[in-house]
Amino acid sequence: MNRHVELETGQGQSPRYSKDFGRPEVEVVQGAGPRNSKELDRPVYPAPGYAKNPEHTDWRRAIDILRRHWRLSTAFALAVALSVTVATLMMKPVFEPEARVEVDPPGAEVFSLQGNNNNGASADYIETQAQNLQNDELTLEVIRKLRLDKSPYFGADPYAISSAPRLASDVAAPLTPAENTALFVFKQSRKITRDVASRLITVSVSAHNPIVAAAVTNTLVNMFIERDYKLRNEAISQSSRWLQRQLDDIRQRMDDSNRALSSFEKDKGISTIGDNQNRFTEEMVELSRQLMQAQADRIQLQSYLNDLNGVRDSSLPQISSNPVVQELTKKLAEVKADISQTRAIYGTNHPNTQKLQNQADELQLQLSAQRAEILRDMKTSYTAAQAREHLMQSQMQGASKQMTVLAQYNALKKESDASTQLYQALYQRIKEAAIAAETKSSNVRVVDRARVLDVPTRPHRGQNVGIGLLVGTLGGVVMAFLCEGMDTRIRTPEDIKRCLGADSVSVVPVIGNGESIGQVRSLQSPRLKNGQPKPHLLQIDRLNSAAGEALRSICVSVRLSRQNACPPQVLLVVSPLTGEGKTTLSVNLALTLAQHGRTCIVDADLRKEGVAQALGVAAYHGIREVLSKTMDVDQVLVSAVQLPNLSLMGAGSAPGEPGGLISSGGMSDLIGKLRQSFEFIVIDSAPMLLFSDGRALSALADSVIVVGRSGVTTRDSLKRTMDLLRGVRSAPVVELVLNAAEDPARGYRTYHGYRMAG
Repeated sequence: MNRHVELETGQGQSPRYSKDFGRPEVEVVQGAGPRNSKELDRPVYPAPGYAKNPEHTDWRRAIDILRRHWRLSTAFALAVALSVTVATLMMKPVFEPEARVEVDPPGAEVFSLQGNNNNGASADYIETQAQNLQNDELTLEVIRKLRLDKSPYFGADPYAISSAPRLASDVAAPLTPAENTALFVFKQSRKITRDVASRLITVSVSAHNPIVAAAVTNTLVNMFIERDYKLRNEAISQSSRWLQRQLDDIRQRMDDSNRALSSFEKDKGISTIGDNQNRFTEEMVELSRQLMQAQADRIQLQSYLNDLNGVRDSSLPQISSNPVVQELTKKLAEVKADISQTRAIYGTNHPNTQKLQNQADELQLQLSAQRAEILRDMKTSYTAAQAREHLMQSQMQGASKQMTVLAQYNALKKESDASTQLYQALYQRIKEAAIAAETKSSNVRVVDRARVLDVPTRPHRGQNVGIGLLVGTLGGVVMAFLCEGMDTRIRTPEDIKRCLGADSVSVVPVIGNGESIGQVRSLQSPRLKNGQPKPHLLQIDRLNSAAGEALRSICVSVRLSRQNACPPQVLLVVSPLTGEGKTTLSVNLALTLAQHGRTCIVDADLRKEGVAQALGVAAYHGIREVLSKTMDVDQVLVSAVQLPNLSLMGAGSAPGEPGGLISSGGMSDLIGKLRQSFEFIVIDSAPMLLFSDGRALSALADSVIVVGRSGVTTRDSLKRTMDLLRGVRSAPVVELVLNAAEDPARGYRTYHGYRMAG
């Protein structure tokens, strides 16, 4: 931040305050005023620390917030870090060894009733086994075996936990208080995790003693495997007993089936029928076919013979299709044709006609004889078909009886074979169960036993302390921003800009070069009669200080703010409340303006005068006497000893209510008289929010300068002040001054080769 005052003014006008409030940025050279109008109107770049980049401004504001509240943030971070460190150091070390067991699919044992089916265990089965590891019954067995209920679990003697083991005989019995406590602690210390990508289950039990932790973890795993084996063995034993009972029943049924089959074979004499079963079946099919053919032939012949009743025999297909009948019929037709032709030529009695007639009669007799022969053959065939049908029916009846006997035999045979096969299968399973019980094989095995750890698993002291520092630091930053959010005081020019939307804020670093705020507060500054600190005459005591440069820059800004082509003549200096540097600014501004023309400073704060004492002059009379019309203006003016061009009009001592005197018409006449005698008039007013004097004077002035103090003035009071000025149609506000702000020229102790004096 630059040592010189930065006038951050944008181009254009700000209708909120004044038509002249927005001005081109001017560069105020340290230790010298503007040399010419061209130099004054030359725009310059914003000074460091007040860049126009919003992101840069936000970062600077964040840094400023942290710098202002660094004590709170540091204290919070240290408190959190110290608390975490102490809590971590007070924590007892916890050892958490791990053991791993592999769960094979059911039936993966060397001998198993389920067969060797080692193609991957189902997820449900492995999850069931993982849940079985967390069984309360298994936990109680471990507690009772290691006597964990007889000694403090976390402080148990590693050489006493395995002495005199005793197993739980009845886990359903009520637990003792010690067992309940041990069960609760054990369940809190136990951790079972399953690897979904494999068949491994990780088991761990934490304890403060590494030997105890390893012993309890391995005991839990061993007892789980042993318990799983016992449960399987009991299941196998129960299955074997049930199979043995079933085997006895099946053996009895098998014997009965065999005896029934033997008796049937003996009674029916079909001991060899089993080999000829297919032949009997083929014969039965052939007989059935022949029977059907005989029935079809008989029915067909019977239908032909039935059609002879009342129907000519020539319609029968056997007769009409017979070649002899066809030949005789053809010859008979030819002879009849010749007879008809001869009769037409020779007559009926002609020998030729008689001869042909005889031939026709002979052919007719042959045709009739042939038809009679065919009918006799059909009757004979019908009789033979009936006989063959009866024969086939009798043979079918015999074959059916044989097939019935065969079916009975097959049923008895199948029952006997099924009983025999079932008996053999059950007998084989019983043998396998006995072998599996004797081998003591299991599908759960330990692949990695828990070992005694050299380093505790937790707490991670370094990690905890680091996290504590990180959380404390972040919390400290949050605390700083929370405090800043709850703090409504104005500290930087950016706060005023965000509060009021102003474009120009002047900064007055009242602290001199090399002095800090604490150092200035520790000095025994002279006090006025009213108890207020005596204002510093920076334009006399510290002419080349940063504060002096700031006041000269404000003077330049005021002189450049022209209204109606003229610079303002009457300047009103106001502040929201007391103690914000209003009088200090008024006195030093008057001293600065006196260097350019006749100036009068008016102490209009009739309740708490301080301008005369600040200048070191005696002013027994002033505004009160003039407004009371007991004295004239010339009689109350006092010349300052510091500058011959500076005159003072004190508050006076005449009686009267201050608000009524200031708002009277005489005050307007007084200002008019002063305008005729002086080039510049600076009025120091009472606080705006406490009294109405400032509002009355704002209408009489040409320009208003609002003063706020960094760390004292709040945003609400500043907004209220501006609202009051707008409400009375006051003179335009040409300057917003932040008093006692941080030196904006931090880091720039020299300028153009000249060192700035403190």
